[in-house]
Amino acid sequence: MPRSTAEVREGTVQPLSDCTDAPSFTNAPATCCTKRCCDGAKSDLSSTPFRMVEKKYKLYELSRREARRQPALPETDMTDVVKLHDLNQNTEENRRMIHKVVVPAPSRGREGAAASAGAESVSSTAGPFPDQMNAGVNAAAAHEAVTCYTFAGVPGLLLFPGVLSAAEQQRWCRASILNFGDSATHPNILSTHAKTPHATTCYQPPMRWATLGYSYEWTNKVYHRDRFSPFPASLRQRMCELVSLVAQVKQDGFRCAYPEVYEPQTAIVNYYPVGSMMMCHQDISEETLEQPLLSLSLGCSAIFLMGTQSREDAPHSFLLRSGDVAAFTGPSRTAFHSTPRILDDCPAYLTVPDAQMTEAEKQCYHQHAYYAHPTADGSFVPVDKAAMTAEEQERYWRLCMRHMRVNINARQVYNERCAAVFAEGPR
Repeated sequence: MPRSTAEVREGTVQPLSDCTDAPSFTNAPATCCTKRCCDGAKSDLSSTPFRMVEKKYKLYELSRREARRQPALPETDMTDVVKLHDLNQNTEENRRMIHKVVVPAPSRGREGAAASAGAESVSSTAGPFPDQMNAGVNAAAAHEAVTCYTFAGVPGLLLFPGVLSAAEQQRWCRASILNFGDSATHPNILSTHAKTPHATTCYQPPMRWATLGYSYEWTNKVYHRDRFSPFPASLRQRMCELVSLVAQVKQDGFRCAYPEVYEPQTAIVNYYPVGSMMMCHQDISEETLEQPLLSLSLGCSAIFLMGTQSREDAPHSFLLRSGDVAAFTGPSRTAFHSTPRILDDCPAYLTVPDAQMTEAEKQCYHQHAYYAHPTADGSFVPVDKAAMTAEEQERYWRLCMRHMRVNINARQVYNERCAAVFAEGPR
């Protein structure tokens, strides 16, 4: 345990160490990147303080030729990474900035209970795959108190480690691979942005994202009210439950969410194979920046960076593991952030054990390189989900997760309620 853990009261922030000067949370205005330094001069984005931290944690790999000619690359120094699953691993400086909040879990409605039942059923059909729980138990599902951490260096960032159970993680991983990547229902990068667009029946490499609800126009960074796909009812319910938790986290009078008017209207499902990264950016295209952005971490762990509204400020780094939930509220809602590193450590309950893999599977799914299936002409070969049996589909999503992180992040786009986006069926 930390050296001096203070008593924790429900819904209030208490310091984990002797530090008591936690920052005040204020609603910061949205600011776009000006790409300029403090003195007004143009900034070289490749050498900003934020970018330098990204480079520190980025995965560097040598080719076979390079590996023969030069010594092995040193291990990445993770000393400064904030680790909430084992507080004793943090530096003293980070421990002084970690604050713990205990909030009571809201009671789950009929729809939420049904969603949980559906999550448990995934385990029952998983056959020989392991189903052990990870360190973080889904306290919310068990109507128990939930632990949240805030960090003095990043006002407004709320982290809920291990709040999603292994069974719920399986449910969202399965949906992300088999359902959310189906271009007949939800647009994705292969169906809309590829040089030659391809229809997809499920996730398959090199897909990097799919959208649920309102579609985001990446070029102009805007949403359009007439462009959307159905937002899954079960995901909507879960996000509303999580916002109810976020709303109970209070510090210095700052309210982190408005659950009575919150409505998740869009979600981006990001697929991060090991070796990939998400560069520094802001999420500021929504009209409702006072509402939180919620992010679910699934599969492989990630190093996540969160800074301020300026690239000229060095960010803080956090280790996010499968089952963690992050909420961007207040100043952090418009802050620069990135994911420079994916760790190759997918939990066993989300993939296929080595002993159960065939030799062909080991070749195809080695280091997430299975998008390089050889074909005579190098053409794109779509995966036909309909041709798979239920058992084959179960095995497919687990194999896909072997060297990958899935991130589902949801946000509200418009101030008014948008019933059309929750209609069932493809659009």
